[in-house]
Amino acid sequence: MSSASSSSGRCRRRVVLLRQPSREEDYEPPRRYCNHRMVASRWMAWTDGNPGQRFYGCPLYNQDGTCGFFAWHDNEFGKRAKTMIKELLDDIDKLYDENCSLRIASHGHRVGEELDSIHGELRELKRRNELYDREVRKGKNKFKLAMTLLLFTFVWLCVLYVKM
Repeated sequence: MSSASSSSGRCRRRVVLLRQPSREEDYEPPRRYCNHRMVASRWMAWTDGNPGQRFYGCPLYNQDGTCGFFAWHDNEFGKRAKTMIKELLDDIDKLYDENCSLRIASHGHRVGEELDSIHGELRELKRRNELYDREVRKGKNKFKLAMTLLLFTFVWLCVLYVKM
């Protein structure tokens, strides 16, 4: 397994995605059909043994319910082509690692300060939100009291009117 596919770092996310099987729904004729009689998806393999080779598989590939349909689209790549693709992918991994290191080195301190500032603003917004919530609750309580007094006054006036 390559270092990129086993890495969980944020800087390598694009490389990891590149190495995932990629699915093509629209492809040139003739269409291939799986054993479910569904249009077979065309995928691109990124395994060490078959880097960049395309194949057809059940649309439910890597899911429950797959029918197991599999057929290669490309002829097998030669050993030299496979080696070159793997070397290029490794070079991409190294460049992403270097880019990540340079970003951290040049922006790490500034980003930390910005994060601290954002956290401070977030704390202040939460404090304000709590104050507003308290004011809203007080307003609702005053409204309920006013409505209760209004209803009591209305009932009292109705009783007085009936007695007259």
